[in-house]
Amino acid sequence: MGKREVNILKAGLFLSWLVAVQPAVAGGVPWQAWSEAAFREAKAEGKLVLLDLSAEWCAFCSKMDVTTWQDPEVVRLIGENYVPVRIVDEESPALAERYREYGRPAVMIYAADGRELLRKRGYLKPLWMQWLLQAVRQEQSVPAPARTAGDAS
Repeated sequence: MGKREVNILKAGLFLSWLVAVQPAVAGGVPWQAWSEAAFREAKAEGKLVLLDLSAEWCAFCSKMDVTTWQDPEVVRLIGENYVPVRIVDEESPALAERYREYGRPAVMIYAADGRELLRKRGYLKPLWMQWLLQAVRQEQSVPAPARTAGDAS
């Protein structure tokens, strides 16, 4: 088999894989575009904003699409505690440039007021994402102890 035939076979396998994963991607996290409305929604619902930085060329972004973002527990945790926002480089070049230094994939979590709470680069397995989502939510839910003037700094 020549190089041309091997490339055709690879393309066919890729297209078969793409067709197979499309239904799964559609049933995962209900992403929305980056907007002020997402932060208003988070504030109104007492949620945080989860930002996924992705790109079509990014193999690990695609892997997260069919693993992490399809995991039922990850989807549940996001639905209960987060407003999910996604920036895809090819769809939003200006925003992609703004976050260029973060690499792909990258996940960021913001408070509803826009404060960045967490930034994590690279592929996250479903279980790791579950832990991350739970930990950040718990940290933001627990009020800091009240300090008095006599407390040491």
